[in-house]
Amino acid sequence: MDKTLKYDRTLQLEVLNALVDCAPRSLTYPQELELIEKFQDEDHFIACLLYLEMHGLISNPLIKSQTLGEGVKYSFNSHSCYITEKGIDFLLDDGGLSAILKVQTVRLHNDTITALEDIIRVANMPEDQKNGLISKLRELPADAIKHLTLQLLTQGALNLPSAIQLIQKVLL
Repeated sequence: MDKTLKYDRTLQLEVLNALVDCAPRSLTYPQELELIEKFQDEDHFIACLLYLEMHGLISNPLIKSQTLGEGVKYSFNSHSCYITEKGIDFLLDDGGLSAILKVQTVRLHNDTITALEDIIRVANMPEDQKNGLISKLRELPADAIKHLTLQLLTQGALNLPSAIQLIQKVLL
């Protein structure tokens, strides 16, 4: 089976939506049958559940049993399978509570502005243009400086061979 079909995003969303719709309860038997019918076969369904569980989007989806000669066998644990907070947040357009609770603060120190000024100073352009850019840089609000810094990091990552050569030049 083609891996894009085996791990179909549409079917993953079907599972998550079915679980969020019935929360805080588990799926009823008719809901379970309706969901499973959307998959090619049981292995396809189990693979999808395992994948969603690995990413922490659902919990307790499967009962694992060991059979002699066949190895591990999984069966759907419909009575204990629930969507997790990560799964709910994934479905919400705004990222859910995780978007609020997991905010990271980025502080820009004077060193950041000085480093940006240094980049401008070594640029191959007339002095009056350099001074104008440095003046404008000093007037920027913190959010704009943060955005500029992130854009520069992105460009550095996209031009990684050049960035690594520069790092080697500075360190050696």
